[in-house]
Amino acid sequence: MSKSILTVLVLLLMAIAASAQPPRRPKPAPSPASTKTEDKAQKAAELFDAAQNAHQAGNLAKAVELYGQALEHDPELWQAEFQRGGAYFSLDRLPEAKASMNRVAKLLTQFPDSDQVRQISARVQTTLGEIALAEAKPDEAEKAFRSVIELNPQSARAHSGLAEILFSSNKHAEAIAEAKAAIAAGEDRAATFTLLGVALINTNKFDEALPALDEALKREPKNALALLYRAEVFIAKNKPAEASADLRAALAIEPNTRTKLRLAGLQAQSKKFDEAQALFQEVLSAEPDNHDARTGLTAIMIESGKGEEAVSQLEQLIKTEPNRAVLRAQLAELYLPKNPGKALEQYTAAAKLEPNRPNHHIGMASAMVKLRKFQEAVDVLKPVLASTLKEDVAYFAHTNMATALFELDDFPNAAREFLWILDYQGKRGDRKRASISLYFLGVCFDKIGDYEQALRAYNQFMELASPENQLEIEKIKLRMPSLKRQIELGQSKVKRKP
Repeated sequence: MSKSILTVLVLLLMAIAASAQPPRRPKPAPSPASTKTEDKAQKAAELFDAAQNAHQAGNLAKAVELYGQALEHDPELWQAEFQRGGAYFSLDRLPEAKASMNRVAKLLTQFPDSDQVRQISARVQTTLGEIALAEAKPDEAEKAFRSVIELNPQSARAHSGLAEILFSSNKHAEAIAEAKAAIAAGEDRAATFTLLGVALINTNKFDEALPALDEALKREPKNALALLYRAEVFIAKNKPAEASADLRAALAIEPNTRTKLRLAGLQAQSKKFDEAQALFQEVLSAEPDNHDARTGLTAIMIESGKGEEAVSQLEQLIKTEPNRAVLRAQLAELYLPKNPGKALEQYTAAAKLEPNRPNHHIGMASAMVKLRKFQEAVDVLKPVLASTLKEDVAYFAHTNMATALFELDDFPNAAREFLWILDYQGKRGDRKRASISLYFLGVCFDKIGDYEQALRAYNQFMELASPENQLEIEKIKLRMPSLKRQIELGQSKVKRKP
C-alpha cells in the first residue's frame, strides 16, 4: 500500500475513532481524583482533535507532536496512537510507526472480543504488514497479512499484500489465488490486476492473463509494466501488430534500452527491417558497446541482404568480443562467397574456440574447397563425418567432401558421397539439387568405367534437368552415343553377374 493510500485509511479511521471506539471500563463514582482524571481525558480529547485537524491538513509533523501530547494526558487513548503510527509511516519513520502499531495492538487486548475490536485489530495488522513490506521484511509482512485474514477473511488489502509477497518468492500459483481473492473482495488497484496478469503469464496462462492486464490498463492507461507484459501475451498469440503498439506505448512512458531491443527484435521477426535497424542504431548511439543491439543489427543486415554493412558490424563486434565463436562464424559466412581466404581465417578461429562444434569445421572445409585446397578439406571433414551428426548438418559435410574428392579424381569415394547426397535430397523432394547430383554421380561412374551405372545416372539427370543445366545437358548429349557403344561392346570395367 502506498503512503497516500494509508493516509486515506487513517483519515477514514478518524471517524471510527470518534464513533466506533471499543468501550472503556465503567467510570468510578466522582471524586477529586476522578475529576482530575476527567480533566486529563478532556485535555487529551482536545489535543486529539487538534492533531486530527493537522493530520487532515497534511501537517504530519505537527500531528505527530499533538498525538504525542494527547497520549501524555491519556496513555490509553489507542486512537491517538494508531493515527500517530499512520503519520509516522507517511513520514517514512518506520521504526516509530511499528512501535505505535504494536502498542495499539497491546492496548486493544484490554477490551473483550467483539466485531468492532476485530475490525480495528485487522487494520492495525494491515498497517504492520505495510511497514514490514516497506522495510523489505517479507516474512514479517506475510505473518501480519495472514493475521488480518484470520480476523477478516474479506480483507482485500491483506490478500493483495500476500499476493505481492508470494509473487516475489516465485510462488506464482499461490500469488494468483491471493490476487483473485483480493479482487473478489473488492480490490480495484491497477497494481493488483497487473500482478495477476504477470503471474498468469509466468505460468503460461496467456488467455487468462490478457483480461487481467486489460483491466489494469483501464484503471491506469500509462501502466508501463502492464503494457510490456500485454505485449508478451500478444507475441505468444502471434499478434505482432498489437504487441508492437503496446511496446511503443511503453517506450513513450518509460524509454529504456530493454524495451527498444524487444521492439526491434519483434520488428525484425515481422520483416520490418528498416524500423528494426533504426531502433538498434538508436540503442548503439547511446550505448556503443551494447552487444545485443550490435548482434541484432548484424542479423537483420544479413537477412535483408545488406552483407557489406553486416560485415562492418561484425568486425566491430569481434574487436570487443574476440572470443565469441558465433560472431566469427557469422562473419566467415559473409566472407565465404567473395573472400574465402578471410572466411577460412574466421572459421578456423571459431573452431579453436569451440572445437566440438562441427559447423565450424564444415565451414573451414567449404572455404578450403573454394580455395581449391581439396586434400586439406578432406582431412578436415573425415573426423567430422566419423562423428554423430544431425542429418541437415551432415548434408553440408557430405557435399563438401563429394566436391573435394571429385576434384582429387577420387571417383569411387566421390560416388559414395553423391549417393548419400541423393538419398537426402530424395527424402526432401529436392529435384533441382538432385539433378546436378545425378550428373556428377554419372561422371564418377563414367570415370571408373562403370558405364551401365553412368548411363542410368545420366538418363535420370536428363529427366530432372532444367534450362539452368544446359551446359551439363550438352555434355551428356555428346557423351551418350560413345557410352552406349562401349556398353554394347562390353567395355565396362565393372563386370556384373548376368
